[in-house]
Amino acid sequence: MQRYRADVSEQDLLSAFDNAPVGMAVLTPSGVVTACNAAMGRLLDRAPDELVGGTFFDVTHADDLEGARRECALMQVEGARIVRHECRFVLPGDRIIWVSVSTSRVPETLDRPAHLIMHIEDVSDRKRIEAELSHRALHDPLTGLANRTLLAERLRESLGRRGRHTRLGHLFYLDLNGFKTVNDRFGHAVGDAVLTQLAARIVALLRVGDIAARLGGDEFAVFCEDTEPHQALAIARRLRMAAADPFVVDGSTITISAAVGCCATEHTDAAALIREADRRMYEGKRRRPLRGHLRRRPW
Repeated sequence: MQRYRADVSEQDLLSAFDNAPVGMAVLTPSGVVTACNAAMGRLLDRAPDELVGGTFFDVTHADDLEGARRECALMQVEGARIVRHECRFVLPGDRIIWVSVSTSRVPETLDRPAHLIMHIEDVSDRKRIEAELSHRALHDPLTGLANRTLLAERLRESLGRRGRHTRLGHLFYLDLNGFKTVNDRFGHAVGDAVLTQLAARIVALLRVGDIAARLGGDEFAVFCEDTEPHQALAIARRLRMAAADPFVVDGSTITISAAVGCCATEHTDAAALIREADRRMYEGKRRRPLRGHLRRRPW
C-alpha cells in the first residue's frame, strides 16, 4: 500500500522539483513543456524558461528523432504508463550528449488535467565506456583494424543480403613472408611498427564499405563487396604491392612480401569463406615461394 505524508506542502513539492539533482520537466500529453527545473536547464545549457513552450524533440539529434517519437507515441497509442529510451541531445554550439529519458503519464483527476512527467539524465560517460568496450571487443588493439569476430560478422551480413542479381564480393587473405625475421633481428617493437604501417596502407586502398581485418600475428584479411573478378585481381596485386613497398622504422629499411589468397563469396558461410581464402593463400605460396629480406639503411 502506498503512503503519503499529509504534512508535505505544495511548497515542499515545488522545492523538490526545483532542486532535484536530475533534469525534470512537466509536459502536456502532446509533449509541450510547461515547466522544467534548474537541473534540466544545466543539462541542456539553456535557461529553464527558454524550454517552456517547446518540445524535447526540438533538441533531439536528427538520427534519433524517429525512434524518440516512436517511443513517446506509446503513451498515446497504447496508453503506456512509463516509457524509457535513450537518445542524443544537441546542445548550443552543436555539442552532443547522450541522455536517458524516462516519461511517466499522469492521468486526469478532478482538479488536474492529464500530463507527463519526464526525467532526463546525462549518460554520455556510460555510452563512451560502452563504445570503447565494444570497439575493443571487435578490433585489433595494435592496428585498429577489425578483428576476426567483426570480419565474420560482416561476412555473415553480406551473405545474408545476397540476392539473385547481386554481384559477388571477394575475400582476400594476406600472410607476410619474412616477418619472423623482422621480430628476431629488430625486436617486436619494430615488428609492431611494420604491422601498423601495413595496416594504414591497406586501409588507404579500401573503398567505402570495404573492411580490413588483422586475424592475428602477421595475417590480414580484406573483404570487398560488389566486386568483379577482374577487379579482385587488381586488388590482390595492390595488396601485394602495399606489403612489398619498403618500411622505414627507426632508421632501418625493412622489405618483406606477402602471399595473397582470394575467393568469391559464392555458396558458402563466413567461416568456410575464411578457411577457403586461407587455403588459397597457402596454395599460392607453395607454387611461388617468396622471401622477404632486410637491410639497414647506411647513415
